[in-house]
Amino acid sequence: MEAKENSLFTDSRGHAITQDDIVKVLEAVGAEKCDTLLIHSELSFGTPNLNLGRNEILGQVMGAFQALGVKTLLFPTFTFSFSNYEDYDIMKSRSRMGVLTEFARKQPLALRSIDPQMSFAVLGQDVDLVTDIGKECIGARSTFEKLHNKENVRILFFGTSVDACFTYQHYIEYVLHVPYRYNLDFIGTIVDDMGRSHQDTYTIFVKYRDVIPWTPPTFEKSMIESGAMLKASLGDSSLTCFSERDAFSITKQWIENDINAFLAQPYDSMPLVKEYRYGNVTTVQ
Repeated sequence: MEAKENSLFTDSRGHAITQDDIVKVLEAVGAEKCDTLLIHSELSFGTPNLNLGRNEILGQVMGAFQALGVKTLLFPTFTFSFSNYEDYDIMKSRSRMGVLTEFARKQPLALRSIDPQMSFAVLGQDVDLVTDIGKECIGARSTFEKLHNKENVRILFFGTSVDACFTYQHYIEYVLHVPYRYNLDFIGTIVDDMGRSHQDTYTIFVKYRDVIPWTPPTFEKSMIESGAMLKASLGDSSLTCFSERDAFSITKQWIENDINAFLAQPYDSMPLVKEYRYGNVTTVQ
């Protein structure tokens, strides 16, 4: 068993994982080879060091990202507030995308978008990714569209996987006007960073009720074999990274070749019902 003095996590084999280990694996998947890094995260590498507080562990993980020297770090801090009939408070509404994203959005230099459904927090230079956001959460003037219009963007899955949270895929589906999704409006109250509240309407490109999204294992395999995706193990989990350009072009090609490529069953195998469910809430059109 390895020494655990400087560890952040200990995996199931008793191996310690330090901040330096994280930096090395980040570099192994090319996470530093970009100007903007979109980070999906789950701290699934092993058991946290109980001698450290949560914020100390999260701070060191964040420090590993900052050690890469990437100009802009971007974290999804989705709340789906309007979907749950909740107010969205840009300063107080907790991210539903994991503890690291919640930690990121609360950093003194972080800036968060006003999107009450699918907000992002940015640390670094490209604050325009989260400012002047449109009312389509996945469409026009969304952070997703702004990312697509940037140069040298990479997408990282840190302790999670493409099949678990490849949200950017839905933007590509939006661009392609796939027939198994449609725009749905949600109305609610937003509290801005000055404490002022107002009612607003935001749109999500949602799936029809019985459509089942699915990322086939062959997608990741083909991305790795083509060299577009780099993957490396870390403790009990892994890191995966690829460029936004590759993600867009390859996903687009898959959908154009087979409209059901990212569905568990053909989209038209059942009636297309406009019913959206999130948590305990059901919205019917």
